[in-house]
Amino acid sequence: MINRIEFILDLSNSQVEIEWGRDYESKFSNLLVTNNRLFNVIKRVGYKAVMGVAVTLTELVQQRSKTRFPGINVNQEFASKIESLWAGAVDPLYLKTFKFGYKYFDENRVLTPYSSNWRIITYITKEYIGNSFYIYGYLVNLSTLARHLMPNKKLFDDWFAEIMRKTAEVFPSTYDYADLNPDDRSAKYDCSIDAPVPREFFFDPEFKYSEEAAKPVLNAFLKSLDYNNNPWLCTPEEMLAKGFKGTPYEV
Repeated sequence: MINRIEFILDLSNSQVEIEWGRDYESKFSNLLVTNNRLFNVIKRVGYKAVMGVAVTLTELVQQRSKTRFPGINVNQEFASKIESLWAGAVDPLYLKTFKFGYKYFDENRVLTPYSSNWRIITYITKEYIGNSFYIYGYLVNLSTLARHLMPNKKLFDDWFAEIMRKTAEVFPSTYDYADLNPDDRSAKYDCSIDAPVPREFFFDPEFKYSEEAAKPVLNAFLKSLDYNNNPWLCTPEEMLAKGFKGTPYEV
């Protein structure tokens, strides 16, 4: 299975130009994407796993964007945001809602894929932290954005199809989306029943998921986080005040 990021980015062909402009920025940033077939695939994935897929796609978008917009320095912010999002895939109470800001422009003052990516993530994290059932549609936009940026669309399609198949198998949704009342936006999902999702599941071809295999890598990751210097992570005190059960930054 193709699951190393360098293969998806197709580094041998990384100089392929990214088509981008105001039309693309508006399409992705304003969530003007619909794909019912893709949505039906995504909604089979478990709640926390949706965040795992979203962070994986974000890593792809950010890495690919560097080749098109090398003058935009997002290294430190990128690392801190990615860490917080992976912590969110362990439990949403680790994560603070992202505040979207228009800040990444190209030389023509057009917003870049960086901004489109973070705007979609802002929507996802807001719904995710709020335990809303309606986070799946935003993943359609993010996966479509990621595909648009990849130099080899066929390679991306094969990888994404396998990733979604594997994720739905290991982290399946615990409810049928068709049973939800679309008019009831107050309905909440208790994702404490979902298993935490480690980054290794998506990026390490040698990692075979099990609860026993996941626990040490998750603990190592959580212990490496610096919540005092990452503005998108909650402190242990904040997590406990929000109702976190157990010991923060430990599984």
